[in-house]
Amino acid sequence: MSRTLDPADQRYFGIGIFRPKTAENIGTLWRTAYIYGASFIFVIEAKYNKKSCDILKVWSKIPLFQYESTEAFLETVPYSCKLVGIEMDQRSIPIKDYVHPDRAVYLLCSEDNGIPKIIKDKCQDLIVLPGERSLNVAVAGSIVVFDRVNKLGI
Repeated sequence: MSRTLDPADQRYFGIGIFRPKTAENIGTLWRTAYIYGASFIFVIEAKYNKKSCDILKVWSKIPLFQYESTEAFLETVPYSCKLVGIEMDQRSIPIKDYVHPDRAVYLLCSEDNGIPKIIKDKCQDLIVLPGERSLNVAVAGSIVVFDRVNKLGI
């Protein structure tokens, strides 16, 4: 018996933050990720504890992975999945021109520091949002997730 796969069935994505400054940013991004169909979220070098304001109980809907180090995170990026950094960088592609891959792990960082070079150099793609200044990390992540859903017609 042969099985025909719908290309949409081969799509998935995760999104996360390197050293998030607040639990609220993690919670906001987690809620957006759940609503727009992410497979998982993650934090690197941070811990998150469930908040009582999580009325959707997203902690029970999609997993949150917590990596103690950059190395631990990089070792677990799924096979055939692009690591996409959201960063103001000379190499970044404007989001309006970006074609999202079927399988992606999107990485953000707190607006104060940006993505460390060691991680940025591992990203297959870098994308930038419009504007001269950094947005709040949860807001930036929400825009990226919406752009993906909108462009891929999910």
